[in-house]
Amino acid sequence: MIVGLRGKIFKLETNYLHLDTGSVVYEIFISFKTFDILKDNTNKEIFLYIFHSITERNQKLFGFLNEKDKSLFELLRSLSGIGEMTALRVLSFFTGSQLLEIVQTNDVKMLEKIPKVRGKTSQKIIFEIKQNIKKFELLLENEKVQLRSISMELELAIQALIQLGYDQKTASKEVSRVTSLGISSVPDIIREVLKSN
Repeated sequence: MIVGLRGKIFKLETNYLHLDTGSVVYEIFISFKTFDILKDNTNKEIFLYIFHSITERNQKLFGFLNEKDKSLFELLRSLSGIGEMTALRVLSFFTGSQLLEIVQTNDVKMLEKIPKVRGKTSQKIIFEIKQNIKKFELLLENEKVQLRSISMELELAIQALIQLGYDQKTASKEVSRVTSLGISSVPDIIREVLKSN
């Protein structure tokens, strides 16, 4: 079971990429939001959290830049009648918090802005999430705790770069760039920034 892959982008499209790990090139399905971040990092090494889907008919890899998006995808795809590609489309347009707000306000029209999500599909998504609302709230609550922890790490990394001579704006920009590659610990962030400059 593949749970994560590190490598360089061999080919990048809006809904999938080919990742060259050095000896094998993998096809990995991604959300549009992931594509939007990665399009500026095509020559950099990246790390993706992987959901490895195995059925009797085929195998598919789904890639995410952080664990919270992977967890949200897993929760969405586990709901009755909502497949993996629909779950990925939803994540291309909305964060977990936005999705929860859509469900709580029963905003079908907002959900139907997603291509191929119409009529019964959008109603099914809202119904299933409502049936599992506690799971979503728990996941998002855990996400908030993780984000607070990540925020402290990023602030430490920015301050360390400032001590090394970077100005505030450049330090913030560099930390954002490096964390988009899946690097999150302060020493690794500093190492990557220094290596790239």
